[in-house]
Amino acid sequence: MKRCLVPALSAIVLAVGLPAAAQDFPSIGSQYIDFGSSMMAVGQMNNVLGNTARGGGTSTRRGSASAAAGLSASRQAVSVNTRYRASPAVTTRVKGQFADFVAKTDPANGPRLRQAVQQNDLLGAWEKHVSVDGLRRGDVADAMAAYWVQNWQIANNVPFTDRTQVQAVRGQVYRALGSNPQFARLDDNAKQEMAEVFMYNFVAQGSAFSDATAKGDKSLSRRLSDAAVARFRSEMNIDLRQLKLTPAGFAR
Repeated sequence: MKRCLVPALSAIVLAVGLPAAAQDFPSIGSQYIDFGSSMMAVGQMNNVLGNTARGGGTSTRRGSASAAAGLSASRQAVSVNTRYRASPAVTTRVKGQFADFVAKTDPANGPRLRQAVQQNDLLGAWEKHVSVDGLRRGDVADAMAAYWVQNWQIANNVPFTDRTQVQAVRGQVYRALGSNPQFARLDDNAKQEMAEVFMYNFVAQGSAFSDATAKGDKSLSRRLSDAAVARFRSEMNIDLRQLKLTPAGFAR
């Protein structure tokens, strides 16, 4: 079954009766900033998968030359527990941080946006959207794979992916995390925080792009697409437009 980009958050907000906030909610993603992007753990995990996609090179050009070797290495068997036991306290804390982040992106509508985040189950909306690809809450690999695939979609303006492709990326993520000693030391709370940060970024960025596309705002769609490219280039030295999404995962 094919999956499209995440529906606009305005639709989610309207469904629960907050039409005023709905008009402004897509502005979250237009800031081109990752919520929690300064978290060292998130950056480290992204860099691990970045090396996989680059083929282990230290630059985009060198990665292109050695991609086959790196992807082959990523298929090595690993044993890692990417799942975690969720704590309601962690969920409350991360949700509050995201609500603050959203409010700061649009101070004039800050209280309304904060209310929209606090009153809606955005993580549940994330899970409902990605379940078609066999992804679920409670697993860092699932959250990270969904985030990577969606940013690739936004960067390349690809509306649909299929379960086979997404599951292959999930496998790449799982193997990449298994090769990272920092990840092996994380406890359940740290894994949960990392996963939920990826989920909120997925919802915010995907909703902004979907909303711009639905409105026919080509200028904003292009800026959001370029922002996804810039985000991965600056954080991971990866050019998303040089990657292909295949039944075996990301490849050059």
